[in-house]
Amino acid sequence: MQKSTLVAQFHGHGKPFEICEQTIATPDPGSVLVKISLATICGSDLHTVSGRRSAPTPCILGHEIVGEVAAPTAVRDAYGQALHEGDRVTWSIMAWCGKCQFCTDRNLPQKCERLFKYGHARNGLSGGFAEYIHLQPGTSIYRVPDCVTDAEAVPLNCAFATILSGLEVIDVSAEKFAVVQGAGMLGIYAACYLREQGYQIVAVVDPVAERLQIAERFGATHTFNLSEMPANLVGQALQDLTNGHGMDLAVEVSGASAAFTNSLDWLGVGGSCLTLGFVYPHADVTVDAHKIVTKCLTIRGNHNYHPSALGTAIKFVEEKRERYPFKELIGAVYPLKEINAAFDRAMQGDLIRVAINP
Repeated sequence: MQKSTLVAQFHGHGKPFEICEQTIATPDPGSVLVKISLATICGSDLHTVSGRRSAPTPCILGHEIVGEVAAPTAVRDAYGQALHEGDRVTWSIMAWCGKCQFCTDRNLPQKCERLFKYGHARNGLSGGFAEYIHLQPGTSIYRVPDCVTDAEAVPLNCAFATILSGLEVIDVSAEKFAVVQGAGMLGIYAACYLREQGYQIVAVVDPVAERLQIAERFGATHTFNLSEMPANLVGQALQDLTNGHGMDLAVEVSGASAAFTNSLDWLGVGGSCLTLGFVYPHADVTVDAHKIVTKCLTIRGNHNYHPSALGTAIKFVEEKRERYPFKELIGAVYPLKEINAAFDRAMQGDLIRVAINP
């Protein structure tokens, strides 16, 4: 077994990543050593590097990851099947204990009292911007189907699983009109999934034209560019599209305060708002609560995701990959040693995802 690995250590906001070697310890019982084949830069990684959210330092960032089991293990996958060296896998962004009240009584393992979150921890090989990673006991591990490429699979264990888990907490089965606020990776997946669920209208709103063009390829029936069209006119257009009914569902994945307040304006009576984008602290938003009451709105937030959502995401992409160009969501790939350039590119905001290939 290889004894050391290259890693990109994060030392805090305003400091460059450091490429260095780290010893690979023998895996503990219940853990799995994985050789990373691809990792992507998530929006939360950008928040961390830009100083909008904190992280213990030094640490290895990155949690959207796919790789191969690199050593024999007795650990089984999320379906109870034995894992073997060489299996291509992805996994939940967290390890959970399965015993605390959040894991059992509340069915919120993503808020486990002993939660371990990949790419957000200081100890050991725990992030994706490296050659190897140790998966902790309590991680839900899924095999990647042979037909699904690394590029198609790598964002699933954060972006798509987060969308699916969020939509599960709101009853969306009887709704027909949706607006998605934000055309990043989560917004693209949301548009695609909602169209496949039979939504008549899936409108996507974003200020970046390139992202809206991609959204159109992933099921968006209408797109609105906020850099060209003010929010009040977008709202009027949505009213016209629904014959004055208003939207049934608003999915906020942009993290912009205006996106949340606009959602309340654009929803019709009895509508639901799912907010997922505020993954940084002090995201203060002032709203007119009168709209929530008089329109009988449902507002739900969801953080991380239930691990089972990752299995659903993998199956969806396996079944729909011929219909949607999932692999094209990776706009650029950089080697690990060029991670600082990769983050500079991702910060420009026009690409859905930038990847690191160690």
